[in-house]
Amino acid sequence: MKKILFYLGHPAHAHNFVYISKILKEHGHAVFFAVRQREILVDLVQDFEYDHVIIYDERKRNSVFSVIKSLLKREYEMFKIIKWFKPDLMVGTDIVITHLGKFFNIPSIILCDDDSSVVPLMANLGFRFASSVLAPDICNITPFNFKKIGYRGLQKLSYLHPNYFSPDKSLINNGFDFKERYFMIRFVSLSAHHDNNVRGIDDKLLDSIIQLLIPYGKVYISSERTIPEKYHKLILSIKPNLIHQAMYYSDLFISDSQSMTIECCILGTPSIRYNDFVGRISVLEELQYKYKLTFGISPDKPDELLNKIEELAKFPNIKKEWKKRKEKMLKNMIDVTSFITNVIENFPSKIKQSEEINKNSK
Repeated sequence: MKKILFYLGHPAHAHNFVYISKILKEHGHAVFFAVRQREILVDLVQDFEYDHVIIYDERKRNSVFSVIKSLLKREYEMFKIIKWFKPDLMVGTDIVITHLGKFFNIPSIILCDDDSSVVPLMANLGFRFASSVLAPDICNITPFNFKKIGYRGLQKLSYLHPNYFSPDKSLINNGFDFKERYFMIRFVSLSAHHDNNVRGIDDKLLDSIIQLLIPYGKVYISSERTIPEKYHKLILSIKPNLIHQAMYYSDLFISDSQSMTIECCILGTPSIRYNDFVGRISVLEELQYKYKLTFGISPDKPDELLNKIEELAKFPNIKKEWKKRKEKMLKNMIDVTSFITNVIENFPSKIKQSEEINKNSK
């Protein structure tokens, strides 16, 4: 049996390993989580009852100095955790596990659903030192594709596939009035190292979006950044681990978030993404143009955004149509939870066995 150390650095990562870690523990493996200090992430980890330790991160800015200081701090904290836990394998989404994996001669697997051109720091300082990179087939992680263990699916299917996610209105009855349609607006902080100079939805555009949507239904806001006080009454008030229930029942999701846009596609919720990453991420390009589940609009085109919002708000039976599109997409995907679990359990000697999951799912 293996001792597996997971590293979590983003709220979505906490969801990624809910079912994977459960299966691993059922199979007799020892599982432990190192968790980067982020408010929502810490809350999620506690909700999921992971055995974990918090790695405190004091980075306030996105400067080169702050990024390096934060990295060295995390390396030091992880060094101590590895010395104590003595893992056989490390899995996660942070470059520190790849560096320390080399130092301790412990295999490391990076999970990623971005192209290397979008996350150059992760590619150059993470993929370079990782034992392998688990990524959807469509992701291009050049020049490290030789390390890629590809799969026909989406990383977020590991927790949102219908085999694992069940919609339940009763879980969010206190936060929503289901007597009328509702729409969700999501803001991320855009503070990651790869978010420098990236634009999203500003307060002026937010005003226009809300005024446009109000005649069609209720509006709820979920935000990592500060929003104008006049809109505080619209802030979503539910537990972080129930956000996907809210997203599932929403008629439209508007955001500057990559991760939550992908989640909407899996849930069958129409979505519009508005930021400078539009056109640059292979996974989202496929979801937009092959499956027609989402729309990406450049921040240079605010009028196009407003027109698309109005078009979708008026779209008859939109949820029924998006369910059909979602089902078409899911037919082409594998059980990502089983695939990743299989890779972790058998790494590195039986990767071919994992590849059989792809073949058997066709």
